Amino acid sequence: MKPKKLHITIFCILLWSFSFAQQYTNYTTKDGLPSNHVYTILQDAQGFMWFLTDKGMVKYNGSNFTTFTTKDGLSNNDVWEAFTTPDGKIWYFSKASSLGYIKNDSVVSFPNSTRGEIINPTYSFQLGNDIYPMGTNKLYHLKNGTWKIFYTLKNITDDEDAYIHDYTKIFHENINYLKVHYKNEKFSIHDHDQKKLKEIYAKEILHKHTVRGQITDSLFFWTSNKMYSILNLNTLKFSSYNFKDEVGIEVVNYSRINLVGDQLQITGTGFVGFLDADLHIKNPFYFPSTLHAHFGFVDNLNTVWLSTFNKGIYKLPYLQQQIKYLFNEDKIQGFNVLNGELYANIFNKGIYKFDPLRKEFNEFIKVEEYIFSANEIEELGKNYFTTKTKIFIEHHNQLTTVDFNEGQKQSGILNSLARKFIFFEDYLYGNFSFGINKINTNDVSIEKEYIQKGTTDILTFKNRLLIATTNGLRELKNDSIHSIYFKNNTLDTSILNLTKITDQLLLINTDGFGSYLTNLETIQPLKGSEFLIVQDAFIEDKSLWLATNTGVLHFIKKDESYKLNRTYNQNDGLPNNNINSVYVNETDLIVATNSGLAILPKNQKKQSLLLDVFIKKASYNSETITTENNSFAYVNNNTLSVEVSRIDFSEDQHTSYTYKLEPIQKTWSTSVTNVFNFNDLQPNTYTLKIASNTIEKQISFTIKPLWWQTLWAKIGGIFLLLIGIVFTVWRISKKSQEKKNEKLLQEKQLSEIQLKALRSQMNPHFVFNSLAAIQYYINNNEIKASETYLVKFSKLIRQFFELSKETEINLEQEIKLIKNYLDIEKLRFKEKFEYQIHIDDLLNTKTNKIPTMLLQPIVENAVNHGIFNKMDNGKIDIYFKFIDEKNFQIEIVDDGVGVVNTQNKATKKVKSSNVLDDRLKYLNQSENWKIIYKTEELHPELTDKGNKSTFIITQL
Repeated sequence: MKPKKLHITIFCILLWSFSFAQQYTNYTTKDGLPSNHVYTILQDAQGFMWFLTDKGMVKYNGSNFTTFTTKDGLSNNDVWEAFTTPDGKIWYFSKASSLGYIKNDSVVSFPNSTRGEIINPTYSFQLGNDIYPMGTNKLYHLKNGTWKIFYTLKNITDDEDAYIHDYTKIFHENINYLKVHYKNEKFSIHDHDQKKLKEIYAKEILHKHTVRGQITDSLFFWTSNKMYSILNLNTLKFSSYNFKDEVGIEVVNYSRINLVGDQLQITGTGFVGFLDADLHIKNPFYFPSTLHAHFGFVDNLNTVWLSTFNKGIYKLPYLQQQIKYLFNEDKIQGFNVLNGELYANIFNKGIYKFDPLRKEFNEFIKVEEYIFSANEIEELGKNYFTTKTKIFIEHHNQLTTVDFNEGQKQSGILNSLARKFIFFEDYLYGNFSFGINKINTNDVSIEKEYIQKGTTDILTFKNRLLIATTNGLRELKNDSIHSIYFKNNTLDTSILNLTKITDQLLLINTDGFGSYLTNLETIQPLKGSEFLIVQDAFIEDKSLWLATNTGVLHFIKKDESYKLNRTYNQNDGLPNNNINSVYVNETDLIVATNSGLAILPKNQKKQSLLLDVFIKKASYNSETITTENNSFAYVNNNTLSVEVSRIDFSEDQHTSYTYKLEPIQKTWSTSVTNVFNFNDLQPNTYTLKIASNTIEKQISFTIKPLWWQTLWAKIGGIFLLLIGIVFTVWRISKKSQEKKNEKLLQEKQLSEIQLKALRSQMNPHFVFNSLAAIQYYINNNEIKASETYLVKFSKLIRQFFELSKETEINLEQEIKLIKNYLDIEKLRFKEKFEYQIHIDDLLNTKTNKIPTMLLQPIVENAVNHGIFNKMDNGKIDIYFKFIDEKNFQIEIVDDGVGVVNTQNKATKKVKSSNVLDDRLKYLNQSENWKIIYKTEELHPELTDKGNKSTFIITQL
């Protein structure tokens, strides 16, 4: 055998053996396939997998199988070939009179232009988005919605017609067709002028059953069961390769070459691989003959898919291709390390020892029963292997067996002796379900039994014998069992096992509450392991490896604490997520499960098999949302419903999504469902964003407001509301002001009435005094004086009655009234006083006004009280002074006896001076006048004190 062939053969055998140990996922009719008879497999532009069966085409997204049959529009359920084009179509080919494609889950079919004629597309091919079904002598293309004959192979003839068996149309700028001579095992290449460009001998490749076709615009291929050949249409170079030389397999049935993405994949029974730049097969993947697979396909995540004629589909992700699986479907109870070597306990098979060089487990002890553990006791130089009914003791490479039976009983309890052995204070100790046994090291007999129900594990730590139970941690102390209490917390949960990390740190693994770290004084949970079932642990330098019900958890020590670094689960190639035990060496992670054992690279990189997330269906009030139809009218109690799907070929699909509906949601929410519903959305433009892992998709739509919900309507509404508010406030204010004005008017009217009443009080007072004076003259027979007085009095009375109708008069009228009054009083007092009126030149007596008869009471008081009571003659001076255009001052000065009491003590009646105070009060309340009045004695120290009354008057 040639060296190259020998190398390939050995390589083939190794890979075949390695592949046989893989754990393929098998999909059959039980999982949703319409048939276990599968022709080929392909992957479309989106990433969906397609399986072609004899009972329809199947689309697979990693969780659901969608089958298309004649019921959906296929012309035939027996579909053996298909092509995916960059425009997202999946073209299907079968023996039928109509062919077509599937896109967006809709089947489109086009008939043969020759009605009823069957198209038998045996040698079809694809160039870009163009598909050309080709039979033995006709080539079709799609034109105006029908399949029309593009090229009839029998139309070409020449002198060598007897030797021509076949013509093949070529789509190339320089080549028109290939002319095949089967008898001479050669073919010739012809240009568009039918000129022969080259003739090539192709022995053993040209025959009727050869699969052939143009695979790219520059390559044409042939495959048989022993070899494959490729013609470069640009260089006219022809190359042939034997499968035996390339992959070590002499006969490859159903061989074919496919263009997948931008790579050429070649497959057949036994392998699938790629063609390199020199057209040699690289990276072949061998699948076991026991699967009877005839076709292999490597998808864009390097997952291998295999099709069979009777077992459906097999799948092997790329990560699992690097993993070695042993003891498939066997229960691996756990691992133990003795003298630096690894042992595996396999239920009903025995104890197996690991060979690290070959990465195999070899049988060490065969025993068909439940196996508890294997323990190394350094102090005795012995290894103990315990099972349900036996103990195997290895000493100096000699193996002895100890049997025990139901005859061995202590306290009426069946003693299984020990599930685990430890050495403590010169004795062996072993645990069983109801406690621990103190065991003689010589004959393995029980010396004492300590009852502790629910015992699960024992361990020596800090020179103390610790006991793990289903209700916390205990210890054997002073020949009895005691509970262990911690300073900072209590631990009364079910403990599965104990693992010593260092001489000062212990790991406690529980049943459903994670792991805890303790030095037996304080205890703290191992963050990242909460609520997990931790069934075993492995300590590696500064790392912790936990075997849990969710996979293997790897913790790394950082800053004196342990941080979760990574989780290994089914998506990383583990047989399942329920891990019984774990072991780690320099290169590998070895896990034990109830369905076998797996050896995988410790530093294996994670690979996500999630290809895409897409919005499958979106509707607003049952109306579909699309790119073209994304604007809707607002409806009360509306509903937005969005269904999301994904292309995910992960083994362990714990699907979750994060989402937010902008602009009403600012933060992301998490959901484990793939349907999102929102109710009663208000008019706005929305964007729903949905993400899973690193893939994010979104859909935008607009809810158009009704006329009354538009911005202008809202502005108009607000404007009208403001107008309404302003109008209402104005009306209320107006009403309030009207009430206030009415009240003021009433008060004003009341004030005027009161002023008139006050004036009416002053008039009789003055008249009484004047009449008294006239009577005085008559009684004294002073007729002439009485007549003069009476004339002046009548003139004053007439003047008074005329002015009493007015509320205000100018200063000129007031001055005349005062002069007339003083003249009368002067007559009455027989010239006992003099008076003088002083008017400021700046003061306009015609325009400046004063309330009617405001000064008269003061002048009267000066005369009747100040001057009248004086022994000598008196004098009255009245000053009218200018202050400014609106203000003036009036001073009434007399040299009489001073201020007198204005109230009659006997009758309590108010005199005219008191009436003035009331009048001034009402005048100021009327808001027409501002009058300040004050009076003062000029010479308080003298008998004739004198008096000055001052008015400061402002007309408002």
